[in-house]
Amino acid sequence: MKILEHLLVSIRRVVEKRPFFKCCLKFIYRLPHKEFQEYVARYIPTKYVDGKTIITRNLSVVTLGQKNPNRVILLTERNSGSGGFCAEWIYWLNRLNFSDQMGFLHCFNWTNSQFFVEKSMKNKNIFEHYFEQPYGLEVKDVKQSKHVIIDKNSIDYGYYDVFAPGRDDDYMITDDDFYRLSQMQKKYIRLEEKLKEEIERDISRMIDSNKILAVHARGADAQVNYKNHPIPIGVDKYIEETEKSIELIGANKVFLATDDNNILKAFIEKYQERLIYYKDVERSDGLRMSCYGEIQRKQHHYRLGKEIIKDVYTLAACDGLVCSASYVSYMARIVKMASGKSYQTINSISSTKRTKGMNLTDPLTIKKVETIWNQELKIAKKEK
Repeated sequence: MKILEHLLVSIRRVVEKRPFFKCCLKFIYRLPHKEFQEYVARYIPTKYVDGKTIITRNLSVVTLGQKNPNRVILLTERNSGSGGFCAEWIYWLNRLNFSDQMGFLHCFNWTNSQFFVEKSMKNKNIFEHYFEQPYGLEVKDVKQSKHVIIDKNSIDYGYYDVFAPGRDDDYMITDDDFYRLSQMQKKYIRLEEKLKEEIERDISRMIDSNKILAVHARGADAQVNYKNHPIPIGVDKYIEETEKSIELIGANKVFLATDDNNILKAFIEKYQERLIYYKDVERSDGLRMSCYGEIQRKQHHYRLGKEIIKDVYTLAACDGLVCSASYVSYMARIVKMASGKSYQTINSISSTKRTKGMNLTDPLTIKKVETIWNQELKIAKKEK
């Protein structure tokens, strides 16, 4: 099965940048389906209205019941696989940008993830563990509604209207993208009430009257040779840029968010009592993705997501930011902008993106990476 999946990924990779062949393959694959035949037969592109060129959106609206008869609802059903939490968060903002443009209501049903499924929780929608639905809709009611669009990652569904993770332009986010995504964050994203209270309480304890420089230092599995990912920044460079930014804004404390214990140790050694960080966070000691593996603690998978959210909001509460290209730092900037405030300085350390390396869309590649991670977990278990 893995070999077949690997073959399909290889074929997809070959035709991905050849639109004509990609179109032909999709047409041949879907032609036997009656629904596709009817779709092609009735397809009429609209090019002009009142002499003006318009964008045509070819969307499929389905009737699942009789509820909400006067509104169209975009339903995003999501299996995020091995994707990170903040990559998923930015993806939601991308989808909200589309529904906001179109005047649709929106509902998220995040059903599966390699890292964030918490089996002990009754509600199986991972999104609702951390956030309130943008329009207060319940998934069960949406699935009984009259006008529902099942979301897709395509041009027609606005997937390319604003930045989103996982595309060919991954990590190439612009100032306009930050602004548009921050507007979606401000308008639609609300933390689950108990989680909101907990995070606000923790931040008020962490962030006092001092001027604080935030640092997000990505380590751990970022050191793996991933294709289309930024080459990681070394800890010495992070500290060098932190020193510059401390002097620039006159900070007397540093808040560090990192997934890597080795980076944490280096910052503790450098800044000692001037360093603040959350101690109850799962971090990696090597190449392992910090959220990978079964750790013996209560509600481990739920806490993984909560820890990332708390880091993001705490980073956003600081006065300046040092970071590299990462989704956590992107979300910190989006949350900061959504609050109507701005950093005194943003020191984003530039790094080139790998054009070659391990392709994370390939199941065999993922299996190889997980073998490395599992070996690290075994060693760590023996040492304990």
